Amino acid sequence: MIQVKRIVNSSFSSNTYIVSKYKYDNIWLIDPGDTEAVFEWMATHFKNTVTGVLLTHSHFDHFYGVNEILNYYSNCLVYVANDYGKEALKDPKINGSRYTGKGPIIISDNADICYYGKTMQLWTDVDMQTINTQGHSPDSQCLLLEGMLFTGDTLIKDVRTVTKLKGGSVEKLEESIKIIESLKGQHLIVMPGHGEEFELDEYDLSKMKSNPLK
Repeated sequence: MIQVKRIVNSSFSSNTYIVSKYKYDNIWLIDPGDTEAVFEWMATHFKNTVTGVLLTHSHFDHFYGVNEILNYYSNCLVYVANDYGKEALKDPKINGSRYTGKGPIIISDNADICYYGKTMQLWTDVDMQTINTQGHSPDSQCLLLEGMLFTGDTLIKDVRTVTKLKGGSVEKLEESIKIIESLKGQHLIVMPGHGEEFELDEYDLSKMKSNPLK
């Protein structure tokens, strides 16, 4: 069994998830933001390294902590869905940081950026599946791991999925809703990019349908 710790970040209250496994000294991070809380948790739980960063998408509020992680763990890999995601990590206009008071945020030139496969092995006996769920952005991914579905900004409880940002698509979101609908019946817990976790089986996915004017 794995353990998951949610950290609510100071920037737009995005969620960072620490994924760990008992008796292993390494962790994986999903959408790293505030790093101080991550490092404190690692020290308390005797974890020594971050093996990889798993990004649900490349908007700045979901990766602004990556460079700090890489400063400490230079061998850490950063995973994105596709070329768009890789480009967005290096372009503040695409990742949205140019238009906030945070200033431009881009990933370090030294970052080792990799692309997801359909299945990834996190530990010898732990596999994670990746699911392409475009709509919020062209690189949006859901990550399916031991009964948990990490959805980034694709699915947030009681919030319409935003499609008005660069690369967003109402049509792609409709396709993604059908994909997520097909996952019902597996008793999955949704771990969103913002807000609290919730049960997928009990959720009305029509709430995702975006109004591009809002």
